[in-house]
Amino acid sequence: MVAHYILRGIEMLEFEMTREKIPCLYELSFEKGEPPVLQIRIHNDFLEINKGIVPTQAVLEYIKKEHKLNEFLPFGGDYFGFDKALKKGETKGEFTEFDIEIPVLKKETNEICEHCGGKGWDEYFQRPCSWCDGSKHKILYDWKPLTAISASLQLLTSMTEIFDKKISAENNQLLTFQLICGKDMGGFPIGGAYGIDFCGWLDSFPAHYQFDQVIHAMAEVHAHIYKSEVDFWDFQAYVEESAWLIINCPGDACGLHPSDSYRKPGEGRNFSCHNLDNAIQQIDLLIGLAVLSDEARKEI
Repeated sequence: MVAHYILRGIEMLEFEMTREKIPCLYELSFEKGEPPVLQIRIHNDFLEINKGIVPTQAVLEYIKKEHKLNEFLPFGGDYFGFDKALKKGETKGEFTEFDIEIPVLKKETNEICEHCGGKGWDEYFQRPCSWCDGSKHKILYDWKPLTAISASLQLLTSMTEIFDKKISAENNQLLTFQLICGKDMGGFPIGGAYGIDFCGWLDSFPAHYQFDQVIHAMAEVHAHIYKSEVDFWDFQAYVEESAWLIINCPGDACGLHPSDSYRKPGEGRNFSCHNLDNAIQQIDLLIGLAVLSDEARKEI
């Protein structure tokens, strides 16, 4: 008999990540490549306990209808999530890797661009056609794979949020995140917590320290999604005193920031977001967290 769980929205982890060191349930990682990969390593104890578990039919049907998604696959096979968004990879020690290949939003077709008539040039503004980026062909914007990633991570983080079983992990959880795949402006929020170990690592950097590797990774993934030139100017990743981490990406003041103004030494920290309007912004920021997670894990 298939088990079910109730979908819950963004909330603070019951684990009390900011005050306790919690055995690692999952962690983010990033791999460069074509395509770039956002990886989630999930503890095998969690996977075994949640094997075959799916949301209630009402939840599934709502998400499928709302976002025009297809099949949902639970843990236990080669994929997890909607439309095979997370692909099962290798099992290494206590953890199994799940790869999210970052899709391309803009896809060029063989049809002539109707706005420039196949010239690739805007005569009025005297610049390459904005509709086809000068390619002379019609461009389609395929949001579905990106939405499938967001919706799949919403269900996954709902499962991790309510998970209350003991696991055998040797390392501690560095950070957690929860997100929502919604609609319209502000409908794609991310929140979570930075663990004690992660904040201790952030505290090792001087105030105003900029994480260039994070900026580069986010900008390169963003350019991959849009099939555009890499532009670093709209990305920020820096830390101030007391693990005050800021990560920003293109949008209307769009990014992650601490949600509590005060933090005692030796504690973790909660974080929230501002103006996340689509799944691409979610991916940009998750890439930033993944790069930091990789660096922190190496040094810790």
